[in-house]
Amino acid sequence: MIAYLQGTLSAKTPVMTNVDCSGVGYEVHIPLSTFDLLPHIGESVKLYVHYSFNEIDGVRLFGFYTIEEKELFRNLISVSKVGPKIALAVLSSLSVQDFLLAITASDVRLLSTISGIGKKSAERLIIELKDKIGQIVSTKFLKDSTASGKSFIYEAESALLTLGYKIYDIRKAFKVLLKEEEYTSSEELIKAAIKLLYSKKNI
Repeated sequence: MIAYLQGTLSAKTPVMTNVDCSGVGYEVHIPLSTFDLLPHIGESVKLYVHYSFNEIDGVRLFGFYTIEEKELFRNLISVSKVGPKIALAVLSSLSVQDFLLAITASDVRLLSTISGIGKKSAERLIIELKDKIGQIVSTKFLKDSTASGKSFIYEAESALLTLGYKIYDIRKAFKVLLKEEEYTSSEELIKAAIKLLYSKKNI
């Protein structure tokens, strides 16, 4: 079983990457969360790998930048009617911390914004994964994500989704805002995000 690949990054796209390990190139499927953290082509990279085989697709490797992403992927594909494609969509849409917070809070609305997941699928994820969170990451990891400010950011995100904004636009706005200023509450972040999103819409 392959635990990880460590070698030279020889090619990358938002959904696929090639890792050269001593002259052998491995084609690896990845989520956007991993793509965003990849180094430049030609540089050293390490990906945690999940090995998959079936008669239709043959051998496939799924790679992740962090061990938490890999564990979440494995837990996701253990859920009824959730395959690798949807599992990658989850990791491409939400960070591990945000996904765990959504499961803990039974946030069907947020989970339903992920491509390929409807209301019933979101409810199934919550039911089947709520008791498995401890297997995905340590309790310390979840506590750290809340203590580091993820909690109020998550609250602001949920509120903006309720107002009808798209998850992609919200996260893009947050990335800009949090880089420019330090926010201390969800209310401040929501107001700033709405202002920014409105200005972008009218450009």
